[in-house]
Amino acid sequence: MVFRADFLKRLPLLFLFVLAACSWSEPAVVELPGDIAATSSAFVSALQKGDRAAAERHVAPTARDELEAQFSNEYKILQAATGLKPRFITYKPEAMMGPEDSEVTIVYAAKDDGKWTMAEVRLFRLGDEPYEVDYWKISNDTPTAKTYTPDLKPMLGVFAGLAGAIVVLGLLAIGILLWIVRRKPHIVVSEPVVERRVAAVTTRESADDE
Repeated sequence: MVFRADFLKRLPLLFLFVLAACSWSEPAVVELPGDIAATSSAFVSALQKGDRAAAERHVAPTARDELEAQFSNEYKILQAATGLKPRFITYKPEAMMGPEDSEVTIVYAAKDDGKWTMAEVRLFRLGDEPYEVDYWKISNDTPTAKTYTPDLKPMLGVFAGLAGAIVVLGLLAIGILLWIVRRKPHIVVSEPVVERRVAAVTTRESADDE
């Protein structure tokens, strides 16, 4: 009876867990603008086909060493994926870029036998120049949209320094307060000002003066 009572108590929680698991649906395929698809889709297709030369044509010069180092492993992951399609596209906010900069991230994904294959590709360009791939990530993670948030890591040192300074000042204030309490200094009161009266001088007229 105790086991049955405990099971009935946990049943609502189990129902919520199953409901949450079933509420996630596979992300839909999105349509990419022509100038973005011309670079990102061609790059992913070249990776999947194992054509490094074709993939390199779409990669920024600063990222070509990374392409050479990771190409074989990424090709092995992508070649098993079927129906790899763009699922998310996220533009970097203008407030986080320069006036001529443009950055966008596309997430491609495919699911085979319950296993996801994901390709996250980031494109960058200046002005009206063609887009170039400057970052990508190939994995078996569940696809999610890219989120652009401010990087607070450089500020951690500043926050730590401020916190340390506050702690030191607080300890110093407590030490000064304890020192004052132990010393018990007397309150110094200024001496009252003594008013001095001018002596009154009186004269008496004599009878001879009359």
